[in-house]
Amino acid sequence: MAPLAGAAVASCMILLLLLVPCAQGQGQPPEASEEAWAEGQPPEASEDALTTLLSEGGCGAFAALVAATAGVGDAFREQIAGDLGLTLLCPDDDAVRAFIPRFHSLTVEEQVAALLYHGLTMAYSEEQLSWVHWKVSTLDGEQMLTVRHHRGRVILSSWPPSSRNEARITKTVVGDDHLAVYLIDAVLIPADPKPQMSFWGVLAVIVVLLVLLVVGIAAIVLLCHALVYLCSLLPRLGRWCKGRVAAYASAARVTPHAQGQQEH
Repeated sequence: MAPLAGAAVASCMILLLLLVPCAQGQGQPPEASEEAWAEGQPPEASEDALTTLLSEGGCGAFAALVAATAGVGDAFREQIAGDLGLTLLCPDDDAVRAFIPRFHSLTVEEQVAALLYHGLTMAYSEEQLSWVHWKVSTLDGEQMLTVRHHRGRVILSSWPPSSRNEARITKTVVGDDHLAVYLIDAVLIPADPKPQMSFWGVLAVIVVLLVLLVVGIAAIVLLCHALVYLCSLLPRLGRWCKGRVAAYASAARVTPHAQGQQEH
């Protein structure tokens, strides 16, 4: 009965997330709800529903960060209401508590990116997730996640893969057509984007490479000329050596003959 009750509660939460934007809150004038959506702020009930769902799933600390960071909750709820739905990789409370000091050292843009990095752009069921063995898109927009499987466990890491930045799925919190929530044992951190080289930087690199190529070719040509010159000197050196040997031999023959004449 307990599992059935939990599933019923989760289903109710998902329905609330999907239906609240279209429904009028009790005790609240219609204009208040419409004004909230017009200003880009969803009604409080949808925020509470998402926070409650995550808190009951074991990641209340992450839900608190989402609620406290402007724009993140809105992005999650908008994705849930879309055609593809949302997969939320929710770090457990211990992982978030260890990450809090680093989180507060980030800029506002980096904080938003770090939280959106835990949202995938479609609702992956457990079966669908078991088929994924490569990169998946995140709500961060610029960063990808790597999904791999090891001994029946799903392991997530940043792209490019790094053993220092990976997490494992430990529990399925919710599995629905529009929302899938998985509890993970670590906070995933987007990889530092590679610096983009400007046009002039690329041009400078090309010029330097061309100069190096020309210098290299010139050095090879000079080396070949030097080798040819050395090869041309070898016959001359051989002839000079033979001439010196012949001169020494001739001098050796003449010297004893001259000494004999002087004695007579």
